[in-house]
Amino acid sequence: MKGLPELVIGDLKVKRPVIQGGMGVGVSLGQLAGAVAKEGGVGIISTAQIGFREPDFETNTRAANIRAIGSEFQRARETAPDGVIGFNIMVATKDYADYVKAAVKAGADLIISGAGLPEKLPEYVKGSNTKIAPIVSTEKAAKVMLRIWKRKYNVVPDLLVIDL
Repeated sequence: MKGLPELVIGDLKVKRPVIQGGMGVGVSLGQLAGAVAKEGGVGIISTAQIGFREPDFETNTRAANIRAIGSEFQRARETAPDGVIGFNIMVATKDYADYVKAAVKAGADLIISGAGLPEKLPEYVKGSNTKIAPIVSTEKAAKVMLRIWKRKYNVVPDLLVIDL
């Protein structure tokens, strides 16, 4: 990857312009995200059923997932203390707002959010240094997101992910 420019997302500098995708249910967890971040890319942890290994996952899924957001982030951070680590959080998730807030509390550098329009994402990260990136699939969706965020929160995304 020599010769590629670093990726700059606000005040974050990513040595290698690679963002590892958030693959759900046990694929993109702290170990993978930490390894990617350690090598200079952006490591992404998926919150999709992230707490599946927690002992109370079947009986208290929400709490298990929220705990796992913190522990998986910590695992990634231990591997890459100075790396850029974030989360992929689907809007369609039942406890979306709680998951975003847990990711921010854990110290996420970035939240990438799709599977619906993350209209309230700026509200949930307000007051933090967490960068935000909606996932959109069309130019029209991008324009809608930009308009909503500008009108309601006077912000623009730190990064825009186009999923074709």
